[in-house]
Amino acid sequence: GGGTTFLEYERKVWMKNENVNMMLEGIPQNLSDFALFQSVMKRKEAHEIVLSIIMEDPGLILNEIHVEEVILNKCQKRAIRLDAWAKDLHGIQYNTEMQNDTRKDDMRKRARFYQSLIDSPILKSGQETKYKHLPETVVIFITQEDIFGEDLVKYTFTEQCEEVEGLHLEDGTTKIFLNMTSKNGTPELVSLLQYMKETTLENPLVFVKDARMERLDSIVTEVKESEEWEEVYMSIYSVGIDVGEESRLLKLICKKLRKGKSEEIIADEVEEDISFVQKMIDFVTRFAPKYDEDAVLSAWMQVRDQVNH
Repeated sequence: GGGTTFLEYERKVWMKNENVNMMLEGIPQNLSDFALFQSVMKRKEAHEIVLSIIMEDPGLILNEIHVEEVILNKCQKRAIRLDAWAKDLHGIQYNTEMQNDTRKDDMRKRARFYQSLIDSPILKSGQETKYKHLPETVVIFITQEDIFGEDLVKYTFTEQCEEVEGLHLEDGTTKIFLNMTSKNGTPELVSLLQYMKETTLENPLVFVKDARMERLDSIVTEVKESEEWEEVYMSIYSVGIDVGEESRLLKLICKKLRKGKSEEIIADEVEEDISFVQKMIDFVTRFAPKYDEDAVLSAWMQVRDQVNH
């Protein structure tokens, strides 16, 4: 009997792992996926390759990099989490952001806000302010859509005078928006963005397969085979499962409340942790008497994001 039980247990574990592996195969593993992007950009060499292609500077060398760095403003009111930040040998700072959904917010103003917060910690309060010591900064947004509609791969913005043609402000700030949908740009940059979109050198739209692209591809492979990426991968999977389970429970609670069932009966019927279910019921009752599922789910996700971030 004991042996059979152990074998059954082993089979269940194997089946669970197989199911997990099958589910994981469906999670994006392209550089345009923020999790892989951040994991790869932690590698200094990969960070240098990406920036050297974007900035058209093959000799670009970085001496400092950070990934997922949080910057608070002075009032602690709003923070930004930088996907990838770096500083080169000349002191120029680069912030590179993977922006897959540009419809939720104004990317132009978002770039402006990022720019201001990157500058703010540099000048220390209480000392004589020397604005001339502000370093040059480059904010780069990589997007899946053409937010300017001119079918260019790269849009570079610097401050300049409206009245005098060619008179540049030279305040040391540059904002670059990269567009994955266009093929109008340098072959190297087009190839990099298409590689990010479908991360394999077999991708026919990756025209340039030079030493930099080959090295980047090998670093991506190393990251994907690392234990660190496996943990990141699994955490993405578990979050997806959590969200799916919560959505199912919320919908179920909405239906049962519409039928007039009491909180005690609902908690008993769903057969989940009573304290967690009670928390969800308390949340859903704010949407009485309609208990609109879309409204409930939308509000729950907003609260969930605030708690998690």
